Amino acid sequence: MTWNSTLIDGTKSVKDNKSRLNDNNNYIETTLNNDHYWNIGANEDGRHQFINMPNNAADATIATGMDGVLYINATVEDRKELWYRNSDGIYQLAPSFLTGTHVVTGSFTNMVAVPANVYGEIFMFRSGTSGNQTMQAGAFKTTGATCDAWAYGQRNQGGSTATYNVRFGNGTDASGLNIRVRADEANTGNTWNYRVTYRDV
Repeated sequence: MTWNSTLIDGTKSVKDNKSRLNDNNNYIETTLNNDHYWNIGANEDGRHQFINMPNNAADATIATGMDGVLYINATVEDRKELWYRNSDGIYQLAPSFLTGTHVVTGSFTNMVAVPANVYGEIFMFRSGTSGNQTMQAGAFKTTGATCDAWAYGQRNQGGSTATYNVRFGNGTDASGLNIRVRADEANTGNTWNYRVTYRDV
């Protein structure tokens, strides 16, 4: 494709400039269809199909007269994620995501390793089952060397203590940058699915 930065060649006739006009028109239509709908249909034209962005080497700056900016930047482990910046600060919008399965036993075991200096949430569930002992949620944070995680609890009916299907390791039960789990109310030896989301601190 050809793009003519100076569209009209004043040394040529209107007829001879026709090809330059067609070149620019084709360039615009083809290029805009990379991420937009252009000359597709009345309901689609001018709208986004998707948004592609390269990784930004540093946090993006807000342009003059603007109030915020969206951009891609690397996390502490070099994952390319979506960030937002306004006058109040910089926020990681899209969390990093880990998924897998783990057999939960009666003792703490390492379920999945996570990076240093992040925080996030944990959701665990058993496939093909319903009712009690089928899900558990929690949260975690990491420092430079340790992951502490906590389960979200549920009160016993008429009781005062929290119960958990699965417990997560923290304090003396933590070990390195691993989310650690053990069965509590849930039966041991079952395979659990985990979904872990996290953001940079």
